[in-house]
Amino acid sequence: MLKMKSRLPALALSLACAAGMAGASPVPDYPFVHVVGSAFSAVPPDIAALDFEIVVVDADPAAAKTLLETRIGEVRALMQQLDMAAEDAVVREVRQTMRKDEPPKGQAAGAAAPLYELRCDVKVEVRNVGNWAALAGGLFGKPNLDGFASGFDLSTMEQVNDELVTRAIQDARRRAEVIAAASGRRLGAVTAVTPEAIKNLSTAMGLQRDEFRTERRTGSGVRQGVEREQLMMIPALKLNQPVDVIFRLENLAPSRPRPPKR
Repeated sequence: MLKMKSRLPALALSLACAAGMAGASPVPDYPFVHVVGSAFSAVPPDIAALDFEIVVVDADPAAAKTLLETRIGEVRALMQQLDMAAEDAVVREVRQTMRKDEPPKGQAAGAAAPLYELRCDVKVEVRNVGNWAALAGGLFGKPNLDGFASGFDLSTMEQVNDELVTRAIQDARRRAEVIAAASGRRLGAVTAVTPEAIKNLSTAMGLQRDEFRTERRTGSGVRQGVEREQLMMIPALKLNQPVDVIFRLENLAPSRPRPPKR
């Protein structure tokens, strides 16, 4: 019984510490202000990528393969004219399927020769965006090429991102100084900074890549003309960098009392 009594104070102390830890909060235990800063920039891209498909349909699979290889050769020939490296064109695995097209009117089902469809994806890296108009314009509208999609980027994206983070923190400090002055405090040191992922607003809003993709059917001349204009366009990259920043708030230095009037 005496042993039990001697353990009670230690047990109570440990429970109190555990309760204190359980009630701990990630919120700082000092006066602080939490603000969000941001920086925006519209930057012209200097590199790009062009994606498309080569689709060939023929009753003779060997003839279809020959035509597909001919189209690939035409793509590489155009790249060579533009002094682009051959390895910048990646041709993915060729897929062969049987087409289930309906037979012509008056012809019995199964009487027509089967059609073979060969399809492959091609991705061309454009390391100099100055070649974009000649490459995209030279390939768009060619027979057997379909499903065009474009993507643009910056070779100096890391440097641009660093500059945006710096500007975003400066914007956060400006906002925090306004809040501190309004509350009669002085803005102290930064105690925490969390930069969010840089956002390409054009991509986030769905204004790139999918918008340029053509449908798997023949469109009107007007529709094709609009898609060509979209594909040839080189949009600026609209980049936004937000940051969350916590600043310490300090009391203003007390004003010196005025000397008594004599």
